[in-house]
Amino acid sequence: MATLNFFGGLSIQIVAIIIISLAPTTIRCLDLTRTQTLSTLTGSSGQQNLDLSWGTNATHIEVQLAYPTLGWLAFGLSPTGGMDQADVLFGYVNDSTKEVVIQDRYLTANMAMMAVNLTLDTQQDWQAVSGSKNKTYTTIRAVRRLRTCDSADRPFTNSLTSIIYAGNFVAPLSPTATIKKHNFRGTTSVNFLQDDNLDDPDISSEVSMSLEFRMDNRTITGDADTRYNCKLTTLPNFEKKYQSIASQPIINKQNMKQIHHMLLYVCKPLPAQYSSRDFFDCGPTSNSFIMQYCQNLIGGWAMGAPETEYEPADVGLPFTPEMSGLQVVLQIHYNNPERKIFTDDSGMRFLLTDKVRKYDSGTLMAGVLSLDFTMTIPPGLDTFHIQGQCSDKCTSRLLPPDGINIYSAAVHMHNRGLSGIARHFRGDQEILPPLASELHWDFNFQQSKPVEPFRKFLPGDRIVMECNYTSINDSNPVYGGEGSMEEMCLVFLDYYPKADLSTCGAMFNLPSYLDTIGLTPAKILQYGILNVSPAMLHSYNESVRHAVKGFLKGPVTSLITSQKWTPDLAAPFEDFYTEMNYLGICIGKGNVSVVLDDEPPESGWYIDQSQNTC
Repeated sequence: MATLNFFGGLSIQIVAIIIISLAPTTIRCLDLTRTQTLSTLTGSSGQQNLDLSWGTNATHIEVQLAYPTLGWLAFGLSPTGGMDQADVLFGYVNDSTKEVVIQDRYLTANMAMMAVNLTLDTQQDWQAVSGSKNKTYTTIRAVRRLRTCDSADRPFTNSLTSIIYAGNFVAPLSPTATIKKHNFRGTTSVNFLQDDNLDDPDISSEVSMSLEFRMDNRTITGDADTRYNCKLTTLPNFEKKYQSIASQPIINKQNMKQIHHMLLYVCKPLPAQYSSRDFFDCGPTSNSFIMQYCQNLIGGWAMGAPETEYEPADVGLPFTPEMSGLQVVLQIHYNNPERKIFTDDSGMRFLLTDKVRKYDSGTLMAGVLSLDFTMTIPPGLDTFHIQGQCSDKCTSRLLPPDGINIYSAAVHMHNRGLSGIARHFRGDQEILPPLASELHWDFNFQQSKPVEPFRKFLPGDRIVMECNYTSINDSNPVYGGEGSMEEMCLVFLDYYPKADLSTCGAMFNLPSYLDTIGLTPAKILQYGILNVSPAMLHSYNESVRHAVKGFLKGPVTSLITSQKWTPDLAAPFEDFYTEMNYLGICIGKGNVSVVLDDEPPESGWYIDQSQNTC
């Protein structure tokens, strides 16, 4: 039994017989069509890249690791970006024999117990293709099936996957020798099956003008880790109808680390007291009510998204004469843990055509709309599930008889997200695959993904937005909110033809929530809260609900923090988020309607059957 110090620097016991996979250096299975630089090291020869290359066919993937080391190399598929439950390819070129050693391993880590086990798989699925060394680099190349039917392996799927990587400057003397701790390591996210070689459409003959919405060199203060700043811009006069057929982010390169995502909303005519406020704080600590007038989402960008987003061939985002002079809010989420003070002129660009296409597009935001403590993730849990329903009673009222065609979807959560799935129901029947499925959520790599083929979504269909979180490192509850340290559970769906439905989701019922956590009226009085009556708890008036939640946040936090949360204790809390404990909210053009009597199907939690398909 050998001892290995890997990734986290903990002592790891190798508890299986070592198997060596050897292969001639001339074997080639697949062309390596894609390369991603994982990181860069600074050495005596200057900047040296850690490169991951791969190629795939219908059944297999071939991977090449080229690291600036003469020792061992490792690469793993991870459920969360950490060590635990990572499926690891480990290899090196033996200094004495020049043999290429490839090993298929599984990593488990219990950081609370400071225990890490790197176990050699009984079924060795990575097979050596080649390996070599020069004076500074080691390169290994291996191949395996996309799905191995091995419970110790993770499948390669057409979704963003967290990976870990590491290396050491000294190779093991033999497969059973002590393996030294890493000298470098890291984590990132990759979609191994995404086709990046598709040609972009040539729209140059269609584009007749562009619109830019930017921050105009505004100062972003460094007084918080997270800021949401908004900039109001007035639309020009449109003498005729245009359509946007592509959008592009405009990113100030000096601020790339701070810009997390951007959203763009068209506003209804603003009251006079708001229309002159062209730059303002629009985050969770803001007292501004401007955003309630600005609910028509027309565009967005997040880290990891392509440089240009194209509309489908017959589709365009409409800009009409009726929109002339309306104001648009550019909202930028700045993630600024270093609390840097900087100026920013980032924003978004729309490429417009006057050659109007057949269909207008729209965007539907669906999921959890409770951005307050009624969306609660208790502390200290490995996993915790929350669901938000877009009611069939909303879609039956506000969608056209022939329905809509969904062509793109983007899940949105924050730092504690593990997975997010937008499920599609027609009656009691679930339509698969999901509209969106981020099984390995990465806060830093968010992007809109195509729904292929386009999904027909009919009046009376329902969306169940399901999010899974971890709070294992938290000692306080995590609430719903716009800040990065709070959480969200949303999906943005791009579709055509444009319909009278922009937002559809769930706002959790306050009295039911208080009953679930055991904050009874008597206990509220014990906390000295005397100005919250039963009638106020049951009020649907938004200003009353806002005031009541302000009064109760302290007692709620105190009560939840006092508990020692376990999966069994959290189970009834999870049940609260799957049962009819919410108000269905439907927001269309100029109206907001509420569903009080929703009847959600018995959906349970989503199980990804494709993970078990060989």
